[in-house]
Amino acid sequence: MINNHIYDYGMASPFIISYQDSDPPQVERTVTEIFPVKIGSYNFPCKHKTRLKHLCFDIIDKYKNNRDYSCQNDDNGYLTHYFDQKDLVQSLLDYPGFETFNSWIKRCSIDYINNTFGCDCDNVVIVQCWINDCSKGGSQPLHNHMNSLISGTYFVNYTPEMHAPLTFGESTIMGTPYLSLGHTRDRFANIEPYEGTLLLWESHIKHGYQSNNTDKRISISFNVMPETLPGIYGFKLIKK
Repeated sequence: MINNHIYDYGMASPFIISYQDSDPPQVERTVTEIFPVKIGSYNFPCKHKTRLKHLCFDIIDKYKNNRDYSCQNDDNGYLTHYFDQKDLVQSLLDYPGFETFNSWIKRCSIDYINNTFGCDCDNVVIVQCWINDCSKGGSQPLHNHMNSLISGTYFVNYTPEMHAPLTFGESTIMGTPYLSLGHTRDRFANIEPYEGTLLLWESHIKHGYQSNNTDKRISISFNVMPETLPGIYGFKLIKK
């Protein structure tokens, strides 16, 4: 039951709120963060990482002047990608010597999807994989990877405090239409890996790095999709 009250404001005494007499109440804020961004970290066994490191150096020496297998990722020539061309017949993971690494990153990706991302996945497809060689003075602007579910970077040759750490930027997935309150302050987080570390994250998350201070910051990056996407409109991926 709703009671209707009629107030005669003409009979009320006029009043003025003075902040000199009564300060406005302070805003007390409590923030609870839920569902944080989850970056998976895995370590390649020492007995394999040294062999893989030598193999990557050999590939860089062999193909550094071969534009069929290498390409500049910036205008200054500080960052070179190897085996990143879309028209290559041979994938980096098909290169002799990558068998153990190929199997390992697949198992890590399946573990991340199942136990960190929280989905059911029996097998994955590595849809792209390439080597990055960044020299002193190089950087890579924040970017993300479309048409992929999980992305990863393995650090082949990396010295903390000398090579640039990987920076992640706060990402927002926007649909259309959407409302915007204008530019908000950007938030970033650096992860300082070690040589032999693999980082995995959801592909929409922005990442990059600035101010690389030493030559030969070498890493392997790749994109991952589950082999089978479930549901009534699900499908199975077959890599040619």
